[in-house]
Amino acid sequence: MKRSFIILSLLAAAGMAHAATPIYSWEWTAEGAQITAPNWSGSFNYTSGNDYATFGSSSGTPYNSNITGIQGSFTVSFDLKNLSSTSNGWKDIFSLYTNGTVSGESNSMVLEFTNNGELYLYNKGFGGQTGGNINTGLTWTDLQQDSWTNLSIVSDLSSQTLSVYVNGALAGTITEWNPSSPALTGSQFGASFGNTRPMNGTMDINNIKFYDGVVLPVPEAATASLGLLGLAALMMRRRRCC
Repeated sequence: MKRSFIILSLLAAAGMAHAATPIYSWEWTAEGAQITAPNWSGSFNYTSGNDYATFGSSSGTPYNSNITGIQGSFTVSFDLKNLSSTSNGWKDIFSLYTNGTVSGESNSMVLEFTNNGELYLYNKGFGGQTGGNINTGLTWTDLQQDSWTNLSIVSDLSSQTLSVYVNGALAGTITEWNPSSPALTGSQFGASFGNTRPMNGTMDINNIKFYDGVVLPVPEAATASLGLLGLAALMMRRRRCC
């Protein structure tokens, strides 16, 4: 009885890891269905038969949203592939804002390509918190490939950390993270507000999610379940042998 309870508990934990509900969610399917939340300004371009949408960035087409209801710790995640632009240089993929910022880069954090094509998350004084940046380990070339890359940005006020995950693996962390104004008020794909360093290209995107809290990336459900089943089998084997 006790052994069965342990196994069921492990499997239940695997399900709970995926139970968090995002405050905002934008998703697309091959059938054309879109799950969306309000307030995103500008449209993503969906092509029938795809399981994703495409966004473009230029000086005239920012894709930004007003964010409400996320006051403290938060997690933002999304999947990207097929960056069309071929020029290196300082280009912005994604930005997050606090304090109602509507232009420039103050009170923001930005996923930004450097001159040599490396993708960093820069803290630009988000919520009054100064300093710190994270090298994601990705390059311009990585995001030009026809394969999905998942990025997760996690602001954890309880541990005072700001972290970036790439495909579920920790890429880097800023410590002593304690912004005085941590609430999210806006976000933008393809540039910073005020069209600072627009990407000037297109990219395929799916599974955009904003969570009001810490949601760490986890393995796919099937993989996690198999791993836990293997652990449970090992525990049963050890019990029989001892």
